[in-house]
Amino acid sequence: MPYALCSLFFLFLFPVFIIYAQESFPAETRWYRSNSSGMPLELIASRAAAMRNEYCLSVQTVVPGSEQGTDLPRLLVSHYDDSYQVELRMLYENGAEIRRQWIFRDTDGTIRLSASGSGGLFSGNSFQNITDEQGKTGFIEVRNNEGSIIRERRFDEDLSEWEFRFAYNGSILLSGELWFKEAPPAGRENETTGGSINSQSLDGFILITTDYYRYNRSGSLRAIDRTLHEGAEFFRVAFPRIAAGVNEGMNHGIAYSSLFLLNDHSPEGANISYTFDGRGRILTEVWKDEDGGVLGEFINTWSDDRLLSSLWKSGHDERLVEFEYDDTGSRIAERHFRRGILERSVTSRNGRDIEEIYLNGRPVLRVIWENGVKISEERINR
Repeated sequence: MPYALCSLFFLFLFPVFIIYAQESFPAETRWYRSNSSGMPLELIASRAAAMRNEYCLSVQTVVPGSEQGTDLPRLLVSHYDDSYQVELRMLYENGAEIRRQWIFRDTDGTIRLSASGSGGLFSGNSFQNITDEQGKTGFIEVRNNEGSIIRERRFDEDLSEWEFRFAYNGSILLSGELWFKEAPPAGRENETTGGSINSQSLDGFILITTDYYRYNRSGSLRAIDRTLHEGAEFFRVAFPRIAAGVNEGMNHGIAYSSLFLLNDHSPEGANISYTFDGRGRILTEVWKDEDGGVLGEFINTWSDDRLLSSLWKSGHDERLVEFEYDDTGSRIAERHFRRGILERSVTSRNGRDIEEIYLNGRPVLRVIWENGVKISEERINR
């Protein structure tokens, strides 16, 4: 055979040989010294050497169904395609496994699924023997062929579950739904891990919110319209961070954690419209009933990246929360006003919070907290 023809034949056969070698001889496990978040810092020659570090990480290619393969967790089986390359990462702390991560990549190298959580949730096909020590927390992200998240499922420590669903027009996020499933009754914990997030019927889940994203001509986020559904009165939900340039840079402010501003309205069936400035900060939040009547409005006042105040105005009430910060940007004071009269203040220093309650503008009760624990309470007589 002529030399040129031999070379051409070898070049044609070489990629086939590589593919055959990859399928027949799975890559060995690689070991790394890592940090507590699982970031590989240094390649280590052996498992024994890696285990001598406080944190270490193993990375291996998995071929499901092969003799050397590792079984996929039941929650992930329905998302697997034979064309996907599967990678399993296991994080160890002082020699004990604390987290697993599964990554599915398509033939273009695009991540189509990423799942991470406790070994008890993402190991093997059975969940009948998960213990509290193994844990049950984690998440699953499913992406389309452009790499955008279309489904996300989160598992909380109490066995409750969250489901996020997103719709796109090309790469533009159009809408998102949030579903919630309460923790199962005691003695029926295994029910929380059943089923696939491919299912269109979410048994046991209730729809909490639906968000519609609005953009200006330059493609920047201009507004979000949110509809509240059954069960929304139990939650104050911020926006999921799923896409760079859409909501990753949004600064939602303290309005999502101040219960003082939430005691005056029942949100079920309401619609909310959010407006943003050019820096992604929420400026206004208008609440409307099902008929389009305005229930009330939040107005946020900013200075640079600091939220100075959040005002709630409705037909029969007005509440204001003011904030102060130190030179480092940490919040050190918070004051609550109702119709212009001070009702509560909190000052924070070095892990200690001093809370004062006011009646007719005068302090009547002082409570001191340290790292979230109440250490004293006294009435103020004047």
